Amino acid sequence: MSKPENEEHWSDRAICRGADPEIFFPIGYGAPVLQAQIQAAKAICRNCPVVADCLSWALRVGEPDGVWGGTTPEERRYLRRTSDAPARRRLPTIVVRGDVEERTAA
Repeated sequence: MSKPENEEHWSDRAICRGADPEIFFPIGYGAPVLQAQIQAAKAICRNCPVVADCLSWALRVGEPDGVWGGTTPEERRYLRRTSDAPARRRLPTIVVRGDVEERTAA
């Protein structure tokens, strides 16, 4: 299902649309110059009217790179781990016919 031509998407109202994309995608996250770049990106996010929508989208799709919704990839991983996600269950072991007999015969 496609959206109508005149329907607005949350990203249409994002203030980062006109910003240099390199601000939001630093090469690394440790060096002081990169930390300054991250802080500059987060400052833009703090003034954005759709920051919550942006963060929600990044969490939903598992965006692995860049600053989205005022968060770094590490911060988003932390949010996903601490969210109300259901506990992971171990999958049942599948026994293929003959596996048990072969192991006991050997």
